[in-house]
Amino acid sequence: MAVFPLPHVEGDDSAENKLASQTKSSSLPLSSDMEKGRQPQLCDVWRDVQGANDWKDLLDPIDSFLKAEALRYGDLAQLCYDAFDGDTYSKYYGTCYHNKDALFEKMGIPSCGYQVTKYIYANTDMLNQLFGEKPKDRGVWLGFVAVCTDPNEIKRLGRRDIVIAWRGTQTTQEWIQNLRDFLVPTRLSYKCGRTGKDHIISEGVRIERGFLSCYTSTIRQHEDSEGNTVNISTRDLILAEVGRLLKVYENEIDNLSITFTGHSLGAALATLSAYDVKQMLNSDHFDDHIPVTVFAFASPRVGNLAFAKLAEKIGVKVLRFVNKSDVVPKVPGLFMNENMGFLSKFLHWLPWTYFHVGMEVALENDSSQYLAHTHNLAYFHNLEVYLHLLDGYVGDNKPFNSCGRDHALVNKSCDLLKEKYEIPPNWWQKQNKGLIQDPHGKWMQPTKSVDEED
Repeated sequence: MAVFPLPHVEGDDSAENKLASQTKSSSLPLSSDMEKGRQPQLCDVWRDVQGANDWKDLLDPIDSFLKAEALRYGDLAQLCYDAFDGDTYSKYYGTCYHNKDALFEKMGIPSCGYQVTKYIYANTDMLNQLFGEKPKDRGVWLGFVAVCTDPNEIKRLGRRDIVIAWRGTQTTQEWIQNLRDFLVPTRLSYKCGRTGKDHIISEGVRIERGFLSCYTSTIRQHEDSEGNTVNISTRDLILAEVGRLLKVYENEIDNLSITFTGHSLGAALATLSAYDVKQMLNSDHFDDHIPVTVFAFASPRVGNLAFAKLAEKIGVKVLRFVNKSDVVPKVPGLFMNENMGFLSKFLHWLPWTYFHVGMEVALENDSSQYLAHTHNLAYFHNLEVYLHLLDGYVGDNKPFNSCGRDHALVNKSCDLLKEKYEIPPNWWQKQNKGLIQDPHGKWMQPTKSVDEED
């Protein structure tokens, strides 16, 4: 059976001091060959943090390493929002503000230790039909694939990490109403590493139609050297790039991880693509050597019980962070879901019965002394609000205790901080809306290059 535990949560030192003090009290066991008296390090326990034991004893109270890593991956998901050109008047609408080689530097994290190797695009028609995003000739930017290349960061992590970060939709929560509330067979095929032949793994797995369409629909990329249009799907981009990186680092298989992260729609696509990549790994006989983990924020349900069971069976580790006031994690399957108890044995086959995947950590707005009371559903769903609540999360019914994350980030794209903190709402914006002055003093949109190979 799939695992669906539901731990619920209630409820001015520097961030470095806070994290240092919490690291000393980490509940993770240390390796037997560790130096006596040495403080625990992430490199010693990274497999547990990535979910090797389904985060047993790490969620309540939450382990400090786990919290720090979840926040780090959550920030990469937030970066996908911040770097997205969602201004409908922009001639570069639907792209990333920056080329992949400069993304982390331009977004203020040049020393993160990762290098972006591929941008992810999705079918613009699907995004328009399902989530209300403006149509565009080429695919719309949805995130990136990156790999840890810095020796010091690899040492800190204890392995080389490949990360796939997904952007959620820029539109309001009205996109929920556009979900095609029906589950459809996946019919995803994989090339067998032994025979070289394609085969389909089904086992009754069904995925919400809109998410599957977004993931598998063809996007127009570019023209090849002979002038032919190259058409591939978002799925093709992901599997090809992960496969390429695995070949590059094939000598590090025993010390390599693949981590997916995303928010909202991005969390659903992170879960689906993690399942897909793990199936590819198993088909290619990598088996369990490479951990595949998802840190999902505000994820809607993605598939049926068979999907949840098979994802668990093949070793996909999913940790979902949920704001209890957020409606998105409650859909699809508002009434027909994993909470039906014994009825799930009889109704799981229906095409509108959904099941969440993995483990859940429940957060709550009222636990934070920084946040004002609100009835605005969009604020409950905001990723920066999620990260703020996770920063202060200690455990079930334990007081909010911030590790030092800047509370001003909450108001980047909402108005939820209490007025006494004097942080203006919706303050995140490009200077002069991105316009620059030409040599004659006239305002204009700057010209930028685009990563043609993506």
